[in-house]
Amino acid sequence: MRRVILLFVKWPQAGRVKTRIAATTGAERAAEIYRELVTKVCARLPRTTPVIVHFDPPERRAEIEAWLAPKLPPSSTFEPQARGDLGMRLQAAFASAFAAGWEHVAVIGSDCVEITPAIFEEAWGADDAAIGPTEDGGYYLLSLRRAEPALFENIRWSTEHTLADTISRAVAAGVRLRRLPILRDVDTESDWLRASAGS
Repeated sequence: MRRVILLFVKWPQAGRVKTRIAATTGAERAAEIYRELVTKVCARLPRTTPVIVHFDPPERRAEIEAWLAPKLPPSSTFEPQARGDLGMRLQAAFASAFAAGWEHVAVIGSDCVEITPAIFEEAWGADDAAIGPTEDGGYYLLSLRRAEPALFENIRWSTEHTLADTISRAVAAGVRLRRLPILRDVDTESDWLRASAGS
């Protein structure tokens, strides 16, 4: 089974990342926290599974590769994110991976430092798909064995409804969705302090 992890990241530019953290720390510190957060997430990925980094903005390719390539498995590659809202970008990333011959594809963001290789093993065991809920109503991981465009349509992204909307779309499409353990995202300064303390 050819498996791959899609990692969605942004270049850590002040004012473009972690705006909720920036509200209490300032934009420069929020960008530093984002950089540290991505590093922590990379360190918790399984070392035997290739990673495709979907990055934004496209013109930062060289800097992003220099930043992240040393932190990821040697077989990892980099692709700019597609245009459009999050649903369109996720759908395009999955479609690209399946078109390239990958048979089981999991996507994650850079907000969940509680993720572990064991979580991926559980996701790989799902018949159709697996989803990792977050405490705030979103999800930290989605894995698929085939393209499922319906899971990215009519979703209220970045809200407390994201998980419920996705599950509803899966049910309507007949996709068997395994639920993974609930984990916590890092969205605020207090989240970051808790994650940094290892709690």
